Amino acid sequence: MKNDNILNNPNIQPTSGLPDLGKKNDIELNKKDIILSVLFFVSAFLIVDFVIFNGFNLGFTIAFAVLFGVLTAYLYTKESRISVFSCLCGAMSLAGAVTFSLYDDWLMNLIMLFLICALFCIYICSVSSVFKNRTGSFKMLLDVLESVFIAPFSNAGRICSAYNRAASKNKISKNVIVGILLALPVLLVIIPLLASSDAAFENLLTIVLKNIGIYLVELVLAVIITPFIVFYAMSKKYSLKIQKTASVSGGKGVIQPPLTISFLSVISLTYVVYLFSQLAYFFSAFSGILPEGYTKTASEYARRGFYEMFAICVINMVIIGLANALTKRKKGKITLSIKLLSTFVLAFTVLILITAMQKMKLNVEIYGLSKNRLLVFVFMLMIMIIIFFYILHIFLPKVSYMQPIIVICSAMFIALSFADINSIVCDYNIRAYNNGDIKSIDVNYINDLSDSCIDGIIELADCDDHIVSKQAKSIIMQKLKVDYRSYFGLADDINANDEITYKPDFDFRSYNKSEDTACRLLEEYYNSLSPEDREKLIIQYNFDNGDYYYNENEDIYELYGSEYYTEYAYNEDSGMYELSQRYELNEYGVYDETQQQV
Repeated sequence: MKNDNILNNPNIQPTSGLPDLGKKNDIELNKKDIILSVLFFVSAFLIVDFVIFNGFNLGFTIAFAVLFGVLTAYLYTKESRISVFSCLCGAMSLAGAVTFSLYDDWLMNLIMLFLICALFCIYICSVSSVFKNRTGSFKMLLDVLESVFIAPFSNAGRICSAYNRAASKNKISKNVIVGILLALPVLLVIIPLLASSDAAFENLLTIVLKNIGIYLVELVLAVIITPFIVFYAMSKKYSLKIQKTASVSGGKGVIQPPLTISFLSVISLTYVVYLFSQLAYFFSAFSGILPEGYTKTASEYARRGFYEMFAICVINMVIIGLANALTKRKKGKITLSIKLLSTFVLAFTVLILITAMQKMKLNVEIYGLSKNRLLVFVFMLMIMIIIFFYILHIFLPKVSYMQPIIVICSAMFIALSFADINSIVCDYNIRAYNNGDIKSIDVNYINDLSDSCIDGIIELADCDDHIVSKQAKSIIMQKLKVDYRSYFGLADDINANDEITYKPDFDFRSYNKSEDTACRLLEEYYNSLSPEDREKLIIQYNFDNGDYYYNENEDIYELYGSEYYTEYAYNEDSGMYELSQRYELNEYGVYDETQQQV
């Protein structure tokens, strides 16, 4: 009886989750809930149509902006306490979404997708005031995960019940449905008459009927996605506004301090020995530590141990995090010896990171820059930032460390995405190759980066090295005849005397700036060539995509026919691969050099 009085007392509020106050105080939907539910369905349809069916391009940017605006309008109230941190997270998520309409790199888009979702969820949690833990602590991430994967589903039943009650009470909704059903027979008469009276409307109707199957599939997928958006939004709106602040002066650890101290001491001693061994590289007095006959080349040194060092960094950070979280505290504070040992291990981690970055820098100087190498540099910088703020947190526990880590690291990656990592890699390698800093350049790798590198491919097409040049020319024709064929409308038997015309796709949903720029550059480059130079492009493309085999060792193209074996060698005067010699095949299909024909 006493518990019943507590549950029915409106002055007593639970501490977390949706209020469970019985049927009388259960969720009651208002007009805003109903109207925004329709907009949630529209948002879900845009996600399906603009993103799933048209790729992660401009359509994704638009769909995300719509979802961002709808959820903000639904959750924001006068009581919402939005911090500068949450505003930055929301702004960075919108900025990150813009990069999808600029560049088409799948790896960067995949990483950016996770980053955008994380920043957006942090922003939504702040707008709806559902954080139970201090946002300066890593525990805020647990609140974010709970708000996405637990709260929407755990409250799905209550939310569905609320909609059922609203539907049974609201006669207007029933009248709306009946009105729509009555209008359908009338539309069957009006629409054909409108189509016969106007050519534009008839064409629009033809397009719609042609794609009716796709639209039906999109509607079904939108219906499937909408409930999650509704559950997610309503679980935020109807959660309690009272936050449960996490204490920073706990002391709930399970490990005795002496155990942690001895453990960290052994780890630290091992790292001291490692540092002692490194003196062999710098002082001759310690050179006896090196293996006998140590003659590693620069490239071998650059490759050796990098990933092992990176693994050590991750292990160290996990060790320190667990040690500080699980160790019992005296009067709410970590023992000074644990702080010092933790700082030493983290400082050693920074030293390892710097060494790994030097190895990677040497690797880049020898082999050139790659997207993975540049990303590794960025991620190592992020780890150093995390270590810096965590060391600060060890000595100043009340200082928020999670917020600056999220803001700085997110801003770094978004800035890298806007700068176009593929163009950075392409420009660096071409410049290093032209300056003689690297001995060779992988044209196919540059082509595989993204459409942003087409200007680099065009530059390499005029390279003095005919092997690099031929690869670039073949790639240009591959782009024109295969990859962007629909944009140029070129036939297989392209005429070198004719110029090409770029016809952009007017579907804004699939627009991508880098792809559009690549097509315009190809059009400009191809039309600037003389018919003779265009013919060279076509011939080179046929060599690389026909029945010819390229012999890299001898720099010749080989062709086995029914009667002859033919070789084509490079002619510096003409700048083309031309017939150099031909051998007649015997009855066994083997050429006889005595029957050579030139």
